[in-house]
Amino acid sequence: MATDQTDVWFLQHTVPHLRQTTAVVSLTREHLTDPGLARLADAIAGRSQANIDQLQRWLDQRGLSPHGHSHQRVDIRRQTDLERLARLRGSALNLAFVQVMTARSRTASKLAGTEARDGSLPDIRQFARQLLASQQVQVRQLKSWRQARWIRRTSRERRRMVPRRLEEQRAACSSGCWLGVDRLG
Repeated sequence: MATDQTDVWFLQHTVPHLRQTTAVVSLTREHLTDPGLARLADAIAGRSQANIDQLQRWLDQRGLSPHGHSHQRVDIRRQTDLERLARLRGSALNLAFVQVMTARSRTASKLAGTEARDGSLPDIRQFARQLLASQQVQVRQLKSWRQARWIRRTSRERRRMVPRRLEEQRAACSSGCWLGVDRLG
């Protein structure tokens, strides 16, 4: 069975990438505080494992194994995503999880995009197109979650800020005027 260099590269690099994704979900899942985000994490883990199984079958059929190391820059001063996530809890963990998973989904999209464009085996190219589509949906879901939380948070903050601003304006007006209305005149 002929295999193009791009197909081999895709298979060997996507398996470890997806394994790292499942490791992130495994580490953080029980600590996520938002039920919707926890459901999304479960879906990500399920899809990633199914994709790993399929890719691993193709590697086994070709007598190949996944690529053995990460291409992430090694910097002893820089924490890995797993180290950073392991220390967070609550809303900080939720947000960090969304950021990490968004970046991971974009990387998976690049891997799949390269295979879909340059691969030679139709079944692997088709798989890559499906992976690309699912990763793009995942990025949109993560972005939507983040925007919904940001909008909700900022509107709550705005409501809390209004009374403070009124008090500040009242205190700043020594002549008894506030909000542009002079009570003495």
